[in-house]
Amino acid sequence: MPKLSPQFDRLSHRLPDGAAAILRFGARGYAKTGLIALMISASLNLAAQESAVKPGTESGSLETGAQTRAVKEAQGAGIDEALAAEFAAADKDNRRAAQLYLQAATKNKRADFAERAARLALSERDFALTEEAAQRWLTLAPKDLNAMQALAFAQIAQGNKRQSAESVRKLLLNEDPKAAGLVLAMFAAPDARALAVELLEQFKEDPAFKKVPVERGLVPLALRLKQDELALSLAKQATDADPKNAKAWVLRALSELANKAPERAATAYQRAVDLDPSNVRMRLGYVQVLNDLRRFDQLDATLKAAPNPGAELFQARLAFALNRYPPPASGGGKKINRKLDRELKQLASAIEKAEKLELGAKQMLLGQTAELRGNDKAALAFYNAIGEGDGYAAAQIRVAMIQSRSNLGLARKTAQALQQNRDEQVRIDAYLLESELLKDAGKADESFAVLTSGTDAEPESTELLYARAMAAFDGDDLEALEGDLTRVLAINPNHADALNALGYGLLEKTKRWEEAMELIQRANAIQPGSGAILDSLGWAHFKLGRYDQAIVSLRAAYLATPAGEIASHLGEALHALGAEDEAQQAWQTGLDDFPGDASILKTLERLKVVLKK
Repeated sequence: MPKLSPQFDRLSHRLPDGAAAILRFGARGYAKTGLIALMISASLNLAAQESAVKPGTESGSLETGAQTRAVKEAQGAGIDEALAAEFAAADKDNRRAAQLYLQAATKNKRADFAERAARLALSERDFALTEEAAQRWLTLAPKDLNAMQALAFAQIAQGNKRQSAESVRKLLLNEDPKAAGLVLAMFAAPDARALAVELLEQFKEDPAFKKVPVERGLVPLALRLKQDELALSLAKQATDADPKNAKAWVLRALSELANKAPERAATAYQRAVDLDPSNVRMRLGYVQVLNDLRRFDQLDATLKAAPNPGAELFQARLAFALNRYPPPASGGGKKINRKLDRELKQLASAIEKAEKLELGAKQMLLGQTAELRGNDKAALAFYNAIGEGDGYAAAQIRVAMIQSRSNLGLARKTAQALQQNRDEQVRIDAYLLESELLKDAGKADESFAVLTSGTDAEPESTELLYARAMAAFDGDDLEALEGDLTRVLAINPNHADALNALGYGLLEKTKRWEEAMELIQRANAIQPGSGAILDSLGWAHFKLGRYDQAIVSLRAAYLATPAGEIASHLGEALHALGAEDEAQQAWQTGLDDFPGDASILKTLERLKVVLKK
């Protein structure tokens, strides 16, 4: 199935901004992101990963202003080779360009020439040339982490185990916290994973790694490689060696989660929070585990015990209160249960007293609690009190949502005012908002027209193009669907949601099933584990008559992202295979989880199936 338009993820219209974002993770999600967000992003600096050398990158994406200036400013030996390399690159002869740049770097001791050679060679997957260029790059810039990574990757790709082991070891033992992030990024490639596991086994006996800070050591690497038992063993060693190290206890908690031991993970997280009570990310990781264990009273106490809480912790308190006591689905003045009302009242009082909160954040949080308690008048007063600044657009989005409950025209004016904002993302969100308001009001044509106005104003916005494509899907307009998603892919060829949506659209609207399968497989390679993409993959297998493969993908899809449509697809695939009891169970599970789901009911009617009681 195609993923819903981006506004559903960012604007979180159904719940106050921030609260819905935290809830969307779910306890399982936060445990997964704990490794990435807490230990790698914060401690290892994921920015390093984003700039990492990756195989198959097109030369265009490797161009930088500095590289161009390097050629223009280069003087003396090697300048002729460097200029010739630029011409070769312009002709898309990257291998020749890499060779020429390497010659230039040999004659003219410029590390940027060697870097350019390595990156161009890597884009052609010429790993021998990459290694030679990276060696030269490292000679000229001995402390350059990217040079170290390029060399290690080239050696891994060529199967040079001894040399690659030494190169990886140097990176992991490097004192720069970005180094470990580069190793993690490098081993994300499927073809490097087997060697990574082998190296991990080798390094665990290396005494040098016992001196490396735990967050930059082998535990994050073991977790990334899904060597869960080894990760837990190493994490236990770390906490035994230094029981007062909060980060070691977090890694211990994450390792326990990876080994499906949430109770022990909670104990480890508690130790971490006790050691570092001011660390917000640790506390949020802990409460997610408590939420998963349904220890709501302990969760509540843990959040309330945070010293000098800021906006993020208050948002977490709001999110978990909503999770524990869900408000009416439609919101907007509907009565909420007394327990939630009491929680929100206590939360508002704590927000009022919070010294750390800036005025804008305080007004936003108070507006959210008032809105959830059904007091739209008070909520509007809080939101409208937020002046121009970081929180202004988010507040005005809430204003428009409240206005839409009684006056759609006024809500549209609020959204349209945001469409004139100086910030591009605010303008995009405002078009998405107005379109969504009209869609909710049953005005599909006007909603589509707003998205068209948005794409005219912001022609490079993949979000607006994607949203209009989803509207075209709903309206059975295949030509518009293909046109917009093709434009998205022209802007970003690796847009997984667009690839998936286009593939699913072809499955549903045409007989071009092989083409659809190719698109969906590309999406799955870019974003493995996505429930929406796995559902599309399973449905493509179903369309092509591969029922066994369809069932495997669809079961994985429902596990990743439970949804009525996925249950409908899974039941139909099982039905086609003749597994009637399992098909009945799949449909019934879907209806239990999503009562009255239209996709399941339509499938049962089409197949003339009556569920057994």
